[in-house]
Parts: sequence; structure tokens; C-alpha cells
Amino acid sequence: MKNKILLVGYYGFGNFGDELMRRSIKNFLKERNYEVYELLPKENLDARSYNRFNFFSVISAILKSDIVVCGGGGILQDKTSLKSFLYYYSIFKLSLILKKPVLFFGNSFGPLNYYVSRVLIKGLLRSGKLYVFARDPVSYKFSSCFNANTHLGTDPGILGLEDKVVTFEKKVVIIPRKLKSYVPILFDLKRNGVEEVVYLPFAPEDINLSKKLSSFSIKGLKVRFSDDINEILSASAVISERFHGSLVSAFYGKPFISVNDEKFRRFFSRYDDRDYYAKDLFQASLKLKKLNVPQVRADMIKDCKDMYEKFEKLLLNVIR
Repeated sequence: MKNKILLVGYYGFGNFGDELMRRSIKNFLKERNYEVYELLPKENLDARSYNRFNFFSVISAILKSDIVVCGGGGILQDKTSLKSFLYYYSIFKLSLILKKPVLFFGNSFGPLNYYVSRVLIKGLLRSGKLYVFARDPVSYKFSSCFNANTHLGTDPGILGLEDKVVTFEKKVVIIPRKLKSYVPILFDLKRNGVEEVVYLPFAPEDINLSKKLSSFSIKGLKVRFSDDINEILSASAVISERFHGSLVSAFYGKPFISVNDEKFRRFFSRYDDRDYYAKDLFQASLKLKKLNVPQVRADMIKDCKDMYEKFEKLLLNVIR
């Protein structure tokens, strides 16, 4: 009989980073003959998934599983929404109450702005049936204070990034997240010899934003919208407001600027201590003349393989 794993995350909403992690973990588990269940929105359900917004459906999924795996990402934070944090916390706490082991695989912790969030996450981490592969060193140190079963991992989505041909054209990819004026940066890019700018959404909520931004252009610079992630492969540089936009750029050796993303700074500092970060677009424009070229792919792949090997061994020990 196959061992059953419930995979939990921000899945089924079309976010590139979350779907990359989901696909990577799910394929890894299925190749090792695990039966994988998921919590998904109602419109995306299939024979092995459960409605994430139905309490009884969630209970059924937990009871049917041998272990609950939180599959990567920064969902254990309340900056985006306290309600979202409480939703995920409730799933993991309920799993432990029902005597199901819980494994955080490639997750980061925080920001935790609310006192109640900090109290709840510390209590959760103290459980002897909870295991952690932290995505970044800061999260690792935090988790280690409360949980002896904590390992330093990396982003699980790295396993799903394929070996592809990379070129460098006079093109810059911008991955936006919030509406702001990129026009000053467009002038700077043109002065630096860039001929084309592509706005690339990494989440469904960024599509209309990217289309709107692509309607603003300046003379002598081609500006367009694209939803093809492979645009990054031919770019000379990337400006990203999304975690996985920066990660993909770094993986393929593309000079990049990560804008206002502390989670990525925490993650990437272990691979390269040079400055790839800007707190806003003005600071990003100042960095355009001197961009660093990351050479971290081999280290990322090694860390990812090591994490998945430990993950496999831990599953064999925990599921009895």
C-alpha cells in the first residue's frame, strides 16, 4: 500500500513560484511511489485533491494522510494577511492534534507583526511531531530556538528549473508587483543601451498591472507585455519585485535587482554577499550602471539535492 502525503501550500491560484514548488515536490514524491493529496480551490479539484475552503474536506484530507507537508514558500507570515496566517496555522495545528506528523519543507518564517502570530508559531514549532527544512538562514535560526528537528534547506522549486540555453540581448525584463511609475527607469535603461523592455507577470493579479505598465513607453525604446517566463533567458538584466523572479534570474546567471523583497535578501545572502537589492525604484535606477552577475547555479542545485535527499530519508523514518 502506498504511503499518503497531504501537500499544503498556496496552490491552485496560478502564482508561478508556488506552482513551481508544488510541481517540483509533487513529482519528486510520485517518482518515489507516494500517493499525494492536495488542498486546492474548488474549481481545480480532481480525484486526489480536496477543497481548501471546506472545513470537513480539509479534515478528511488530513485523516486520509500519513503525514502533512507544507510545500515551500513564505506562507507562515502575517504581513500579507493575519487571516491567511491563521488559516495555515489551523491546518498544521489540527494535523498535530489528529496525531499526523507535520513537515515544513523549504519554508521561511515571518514577518510576524502580530503578537498572537508569534505566540502561535512558537507553540507550533515546539511540537515533537513537527519537522522543519528552513528556506533561509534567518528562518533556520528562528526555528532552531524552538525545534530540535530543524534543518537548513533552500527553495524546493530549484529542483524544477531545467537546463536551458541562455543568451544576452539588449533587453530588460521587469517583474512588477504594485502599481508605480517605471518611466524614470525606462529613460535610464535607454541611456544604458537597452533597446527593449518586457513586463512579465509572475502571478495572475500582476497580469493587468503588467499590461497597464507596458502601455507607457518612451521614444526609441520598445516596451511590451509578455507572459512567457522564458523571456528571462534572453534578457541582459532583470528587475524583479517577486521572490521567484529574482531566484530564476540568479539561477540562470542573469544580472538582476530585487526590489523591496526582504525574504529574497534573507534567502540569497548565503549564495552571494554582493548587493543585488533596492528598497525602491529610485534606488534600483541608481544600480543599473553596475550590475553584478550571479554565479550561484551549482551551489543552488547542490543545496537543493541535499535537501531532497534528507527529505526522503526523513519521510521513511517518520512514516511507519
